[in-house]
Amino acid sequence: MTLGKKIKEQRTAHGLSQEMLAETMGVSRQAVTKWEAGQSAPSSEKLIGLAKLFQISLDDLIGNEMAPSQAPQGKQPNPILRTNLTRLAITLHAAFGYATAQHLWSRVKVYHSYSDMAPVIFSAVMLLLCSIWMASNHRFEPDLKQRKKNTRIELLYCLIQLGIAYLIIYAGIGLVGAILMLVTAFVYIVVINPKYMNRKLTK
Repeated sequence: MTLGKKIKEQRTAHGLSQEMLAETMGVSRQAVTKWEAGQSAPSSEKLIGLAKLFQISLDDLIGNEMAPSQAPQGKQPNPILRTNLTRLAITLHAAFGYATAQHLWSRVKVYHSYSDMAPVIFSAVMLLLCSIWMASNHRFEPDLKQRKKNTRIELLYCLIQLGIAYLIIYAGIGLVGAILMLVTAFVYIVVINPKYMNRKLTK
């Protein structure tokens, strides 16, 4: 998506007219029109102001459309790194979710005791950290409506994984549960993210 389209998309998402945006940024409406049409680009100062107004990072606003020499502060986004980190967060989330459930199952069903809970606590803490990591990756989505949609989808995904964990603990499905978690994570990465969440994590 070009810079002009991103500006227009964000302006619309925030319920601003071209006149309102122009007044806020201290420019003419014609200048905003030219920005959105790609006929001119905002100055570095205006880009920073736009990013603050739209409550997104500068990287998310300028994307890959501008040359390194044009980008303020010389910093460029790395979509490949973001994709890999998001994919890793989802995978680790499933792994630690299974580990937590498996540790709990072994203590409740096998030993009938809650002693030596260190492995459970460690896995649960790592699961929480991975959940926070997954949620933080939503900041890379500049479209606020899409970001809200992604949050709802990810919450549903986590609830499904939680349901599988429940079956592991109280139904003792063990290996079957691990396979179900992996399949769910795989479908989430390969199908749900690119098709419904505007995150192409499979390329």
